Amino acid sequence: MADLNDIAAFTAVARALSFTKAARTLQMPKSPVSERVSRLEARLGVRLLERTTRSLRLTASGAAYFAQVGRIVHELEEADAAVTAAHKTPRGVLRIGCPLLFAQSFLSDVVATYLSRYPEAQVELVVADRPFEIVEEALDVAIHVVGPIDAQLVARKLGIGGRVCVASPAYVEKHGRPGRPLDLAEHACLVNGPTRSMTWTFEREGEAQPVVVNARYAVTSFELVYRATLARLGYAPLPAFLCVNDIESGRLIRVLDDWSAGETTLHLVYPSHRHLAARVRAFVDLVVERLPSFPSGHFAAPPVKPRTLGASGPIGH
Repeated sequence: MADLNDIAAFTAVARALSFTKAARTLQMPKSPVSERVSRLEARLGVRLLERTTRSLRLTASGAAYFAQVGRIVHELEEADAAVTAAHKTPRGVLRIGCPLLFAQSFLSDVVATYLSRYPEAQVELVVADRPFEIVEEALDVAIHVVGPIDAQLVARKLGIGGRVCVASPAYVEKHGRPGRPLDLAEHACLVNGPTRSMTWTFEREGEAQPVVVNARYAVTSFELVYRATLARLGYAPLPAFLCVNDIESGRLIRVLDDWSAGETTLHLVYPSHRHLAARVRAFVDLVVERLPSFPSGHFAAPPVKPRTLGASGPIGH
């Protein structure tokens, strides 16, 4: 059987894709970390990591092994933390997964407060616009936006964020204001997505109206779509919290006011453990505490009591 210290060293390197960062996390010199990983590879008879002078990545075997042992190491860490969770100050590494836009607009300030409040804690914030695999990625907690939620996770509803259709005053003055959603097909549209062709769906009092647009500009980032609207390039349905201040100041104009351009439900999700680690509980409490400062009057629904998803099935987005 492999030495658990060797497995822990490999897991730390696989998480960080860096021997230096792994050594810092493990609070030990870099050379013993490398030696432990090499010893594990020798015992298994496979190469787990591809090393070059500039990069480090998991091999196919390494990725498969990490998917298994990463979960085990994470559970061992949680078991250690659970023993004394009620009696200690939050400390250690908190791994968080979060979509880029939410991280920029809200979570970065929360993390700064968390680190200031708990000097013995460290944070690894994984920012990506995709669903997170909590266990496989060894995350302690994540902000969930899109798709179903794993039934084995605890989900705490943060709220519902609406979307509004906006453009710059200069664009509206030059090209006109749509009177109905279908009119957007005749305008320059800005799409958050990998291709220019997309269907937007607007709703009003139970009526749904899909609109097929062939965008002038497509980019996989709400932030860049937002900047494009400010640059007078066209119409886009954007998260209300992203542009509410610009609407109030007149930098952007909201159109199709009586139509909903969609909404997104945000959840805070984390593994279901009877004894939640102090660092995780403190972070969850801080997010809820700071939620009223979220920058939008278009962010609805107060926090609700956390629950473990059960027989009723996963919550959709």
